[in-house]
Amino acid sequence: MNKISIQDAKETDLTTIHEIESEVYATPWTINFFRIMFHMNNELFIVATDNDELIGYTVGEIEKMGNCMSPKKAGHVLNVAVKSFYQGKGVGTMLLDEIEKRFLKKGADLSYLEVRKSNEKAQEVYKNRGYVYVRTANNYYGDEDGYILKKTLTR
Repeated sequence: MNKISIQDAKETDLTTIHEIESEVYATPWTINFFRIMFHMNNELFIVATDNDELIGYTVGEIEKMGNCMSPKKAGHVLNVAVKSFYQGKGVGTMLLDEIEKRFLKKGADLSYLEVRKSNEKAQEVYKNRGYVYVRTANNYYGDEDGYILKKTLTR
């Protein structure tokens, strides 16, 4: 592992991003869904590279929450994936750090995400990053419950 860098995703990265997704997840997003996410959220679609090799990515969005009189902005981490070889080496944490910074720049007060009930490794990463359990989303993934976790972002 050389110098890991974090940068904006490019549309030409989407094929490799989909390959990583397919390696990491049993039910990956489709390449077309990645294209939609890229065009909707390109400022919040980021990649990690080791030299010139794309090794991970994350994508998020900003949502308004709360009542209409005093809405709050929340950053939603839609997906994070890191090539198996690079897992456990801090790449996912680097991606989360960057997306949380971008959420803050866009005025978000909190970040939230969903994680499979069975994905204890990811849950531990999120817990160590300050995310706390909010609730269980029954059958969120179609074949399994998901946990919703949130983190207050500080400026």
